Amino acid sequence: MSMHGSATHNMESLTMSYRRLVPGLICMQVATALVGAQPQPVPRAQWGAPLVTVSHEGNTWVVAGQRHKVILQESDLTLSIQAGPVAWKMEPSAAQDMLIKSRGEECYLSLADAGKIEITPMDTGATTGLSIRLERFRHTGLLNRGLELDLALCLTVGLEGKDEELVCTAAAIEREASVRHLDWPRALDARGVNYTALSHVRGNLLPGDWPKEYHPYRNVPGGQESLIATDTSIIQSNLIECWSMSWWGFQKAEAALLVIVETSADAAYTFSHPAGGPTVIGPRWLASLGRLRYPRSVRMCLFPKGDYVTMCKRYRRHVLDTGQFVSLKEKIAREPLVGRLIGTPHVRQHALRNYKPGGRRYDPNQPERNYRVTTFDELAQQLRELKARGVERACVTLAGWPYLGYDRQHPDVLPPAPAAGGWEGLKRWVDTCQELGYLYNLHDQYRDYYVDAPSYDPQFAVHEEEALGRPTAFPGTRFGTWKEGCIPFMDYWDGGKMAYMNARLALPHLVKNYQLLFEHGIRMQGSYLDVFGYVPPTEDFHPEHPVTRTDSMRCRAQCFQWARNNLGIVGTEAGADWVVPYVDYSSDAKAGQCIAAPLYNLVYHDAILTPEGGVGDHLRCLLNGGYPTVGRSPESLPWMRHIAALHRRVALLEMTDHQFLDKNHRRERSTFADGTTVTIDRDAGTFEIKPELKL
Repeated sequence: MSMHGSATHNMESLTMSYRRLVPGLICMQVATALVGAQPQPVPRAQWGAPLVTVSHEGNTWVVAGQRHKVILQESDLTLSIQAGPVAWKMEPSAAQDMLIKSRGEECYLSLADAGKIEITPMDTGATTGLSIRLERFRHTGLLNRGLELDLALCLTVGLEGKDEELVCTAAAIEREASVRHLDWPRALDARGVNYTALSHVRGNLLPGDWPKEYHPYRNVPGGQESLIATDTSIIQSNLIECWSMSWWGFQKAEAALLVIVETSADAAYTFSHPAGGPTVIGPRWLASLGRLRYPRSVRMCLFPKGDYVTMCKRYRRHVLDTGQFVSLKEKIAREPLVGRLIGTPHVRQHALRNYKPGGRRYDPNQPERNYRVTTFDELAQQLRELKARGVERACVTLAGWPYLGYDRQHPDVLPPAPAAGGWEGLKRWVDTCQELGYLYNLHDQYRDYYVDAPSYDPQFAVHEEEALGRPTAFPGTRFGTWKEGCIPFMDYWDGGKMAYMNARLALPHLVKNYQLLFEHGIRMQGSYLDVFGYVPPTEDFHPEHPVTRTDSMRCRAQCFQWARNNLGIVGTEAGADWVVPYVDYSSDAKAGQCIAAPLYNLVYHDAILTPEGGVGDHLRCLLNGGYPTVGRSPESLPWMRHIAALHRRVALLEMTDHQFLDKNHRRERSTFADGTTVTIDRDAGTFEIKPELKL
């Protein structure tokens, strides 16, 4: 090829290469232009992230927000919060932070004794703080001392939201070792607080220097309470004496701190208050069927200026946001019968008392105490007489109607007590209620499992984890309980020896009983399901049908829901707040043993009907806008009429405020959403309602 031809060929090759190259160059230029046009990162404040920084110097970690600062000491895991001028400090890690089980032996551990502590910044975009991983714990038990545990804890602390609430979580990686309970975060150092707001029963304020030793339920003198004083049951969630709502709080000077337990099914709290204080209370996470199993969470809400009313209103927002608050207006829209409860006096009737021979309550020396019957026809006549006394409306709950009487042979309670009139007598009682225009329902129960019930089978009784040791299923040792193998038993109520029924059987037995009532032409207008709202959910360790506390609550909720859909009105005992979405009314709960405050009503007044004082404390019932109950004496009728008239006015309204008007807490005032105020004076025995009632 000539030189000229070669050059021509090379030029053609270059031209082809250039043509192939140009599109690529153009793409690169476009891409470069596009990259250059990308927006700069948006500042955190503009996409909603908390303006929180994390720093570390020496032994100290600091999580600093715009309003609050959280400080963690790495050496002993002490947490403290600086909220403006007020400091809140938790206790440091201690020897009994955590109870674990490994290689068949339980032992206590200090979190700070972990062989490896790794703390790193954490930023989820919504919560900013610290992640704490604890590993290489060593067994402290006698048999396995020094052996490394196959266990890790994952803890977090972080500020969340515009209010910079402190959220603390705990999770466990459980392999061979398991967590039986965990105290995290540690209890608040409550020295210097004005009072601790406690949600046991309907609400109490415990001054920091209260001069007496105090316990949520063990220091109540006299009567049945003397048994409670020696009870070894643990403090736990959803037991009305310990916890009617899943929070507690503190006021210090003008500031307040509210602790909301967000994962409450398997929760508790540590507690002590020696004479003169201080009060020690902090979250405790209980095992679920022997293991921690799932993450636990507690939220601390800080207020520069606040009190127990502030705390109640923040918790009210929490239950509204989570769906745990269902208003009475919603319940009435779903079941109009509920509307007839407003301003309606409640009446309790009792057909048959029949203590089981040989049972604890049976008295061979006073046989007249062991058996008493009022027939269904006699009870019907009592209702006619009540109507004649001017009680135009009533809601009647019938107890003692089962085959052998009150608290006998549950869950197999049919046919109705022959001694009281059987099927025909019960039907006449229902007909009388309808004739008088009274609401009516049955007092019923699906937890106690009597050994003489026709369907009793030990395999369906609640089983504890081990045969050794004292019973742990509530009520623990309160009423002289014992275990046979893994089954806890009790002999205290009318029916004698009983266990506790696996919660999965509650709904089938309830349906069985009411379907038989339907077949006999008896359709109740509701059901009062005893104990469900009072006692905590019960675990069952039986390997063929295990039940967690969460399972137990779900089974109880199914009973409430069935009663709503097939009967109408739903009631329960006392009313720990997990039942609020399902229940229309509850029985009373005691006011407490220090300074009673209507914490429950400040949250739930317009979500569930409560008597708040019942027959015995008319002033408390008025203060709290409770529903009326019918007393036995004629003197109670004027009180009942005032309570009923007030209830008609305020039952569907929020209680917006409560105040103590004197230093001795004897004069109080409550305020409702329409401006109604109720002022009571306990020493004078008087009350004032504004605007005045029209009776």
